[in-house]
Amino acid sequence: MKYMLSLVFMFTLAQAQAEEQTTEVLQNNKAENILSGLRKDLHALQAEFRQYELTVDGRVEDENSGTVWMQAPDYFKWHYQKPFEQLIVADGEQVWVYDEDLQQVTVKSQKNNLNPIYVIINEELSARYYDIAFEGEKDNLSWVKLTPKEHSDEVKSVMLGIEDNGLNRIHVNNQLDQTLVFEFSALKRNPDLDESTFHFSPPKGVDVVQAID
Repeated sequence: MKYMLSLVFMFTLAQAQAEEQTTEVLQNNKAENILSGLRKDLHALQAEFRQYELTVDGRVEDENSGTVWMQAPDYFKWHYQKPFEQLIVADGEQVWVYDEDLQQVTVKSQKNNLNPIYVIINEELSARYYDIAFEGEKDNLSWVKLTPKEHSDEVKSVMLGIEDNGLNRIHVNNQLDQTLVFEFSALKRNPDLDESTFHFSPPKGVDVVQAID
C-alpha cells in the first residue's frame, strides 16, 4: 500500500511539474510574440515621455518630462525639458549627459547591455541578457517581464507595458525595490531622423568630465 501511495505521489508530482513547465513555455512564447509585434519592421521611435519614481505606497516622486528618440541597434536621445533641461545622447560608442544648469557634460563608454532601452530596439541583446516572460493583462496593457540572466547592481527586472504593438510604459525595478516609470505618448514609429540626431558635441565653455567605468 505504501508503495502504491509513493507511486501515486511521484506521478502527481511529475504531472504538476510537467504542467508548470508547459505553462512557462506558453507564457514565454506569448511574451516573445508580443515583443515581435512591437519590433516588427521597427528601426526607430520618437515619443513624448513622463518619467517618475513610484514609491512602495504608490506615491509619485521626482517627476520629469520631455522627448525621446531611439534608433536600432543602440542609438538613443533623451531631451528632458521639465522641470530642468538635460540631454542624454548615446551615439553607439559613448553616452553624453549634458546638464545645462551646471554647464557640465559627463561622458562614459556605452557598454551597459542591461539598459532597458536596448530591450526595445535590439532583439539580440534582450534575448542574450534577459529571461523573458508574459506577466498578464493590466490597465489595458500586455505586460512582459524581463529579468537579467546575470546579477546587476542596477536592474532587478524590467516590465514593458505594450498596447496595439506600441510601447506605452516601462517599469524598471532596482535591487532596492525602487521603481522608475516611463510613460510614453504621441508615439511615432520609424520617424525620419536626421543623421545629426544622435551626434553630440560639447558646447564651448562647459566642463567635460570622463566618468569612471
